Amino acid sequence: MKQITKTFFKNNFPLRAKNSYKNLNGKVFIAAGSADMPGAAVLCARAAYRAGAGFVTIAAPQALYSALAAAAPEALVLNLPCKKYLDAKALNFILTHIKNNPQDVLLAGPGLGKGAAVSLKLINQSNLPAVIDADALNYLAAQGLSKLKQTAPHILTPHTGEIKRLLGKNKIDPQTAAAQLAAVTNAAALLKGPQTKVSFKGITYANTTGNEGLAKAGSGDALAGIIAGVWAQLIRRETKIPRNFLAALLGVYLHGAAADLAVKEKTATALLATDIIETLPKTLGKIYRI
Repeated sequence: MKQITKTFFKNNFPLRAKNSYKNLNGKVFIAAGSADMPGAAVLCARAAYRAGAGFVTIAAPQALYSALAAAAPEALVLNLPCKKYLDAKALNFILTHIKNNPQDVLLAGPGLGKGAAVSLKLINQSNLPAVIDADALNYLAAQGLSKLKQTAPHILTPHTGEIKRLLGKNKIDPQTAAAQLAAVTNAAALLKGPQTKVSFKGITYANTTGNEGLAKAGSGDALAGIIAGVWAQLIRRETKIPRNFLAALLGVYLHGAAADLAVKEKTATALLATDIIETLPKTLGKIYRI
């Protein structure tokens, strides 16, 4: 099994061009959060921006709009025609917005709660490259993997419980489960955990960064946002590795490296997802000696 190393990251991470502008660095559309879990959308948006995305839009039910607009001031926050959760009316609103305002990457799932019921339609009907996480993964597992259209590339980001549901198994082999999920979905697939595995088309990498401090709510939202932010920057770049696979590899490494740096001050017990996100600038600076 290959490993995601610092050298691999340095050779492949999309650094800013001197003549860069926001659209060149990609647009991320985030369908995350609900009245029960509004923080998920904030974590995703902040992580995507810190990872380098040029523009981030958050789809917000009305109950979340004011809070999200204040917590993520750099993002465009859509005030959807739904109260607490995404619904069919909100889906139509989002699809119309995406049609009129083209996006590069969709991030769907974290904190959607009951709104996850429209996540699969959003993924399939938007035809956007998509990072599929959390509640969207669980909804997909309930509907069946065959319901996921393959008209656009995807990245699936499950932890152990989620990948069991997706594969319909009570037990999985952590060394091969990501490869199995990638094979049946034709997507890049992760298995989050110690030495997170990332697999696509028969090739699997094990991550070399990260620590036990990541075992806390919110860290997965941060990872999903980082991956989406990295992927958005790769959309307009030539890459030797398929962009969805490369985004997953780079995002996993960067997420873990930020946690390794943050844990020195915060400790594994006290580490928060926000600590990881706010350590991303220092992490990139340390890697590239900026």
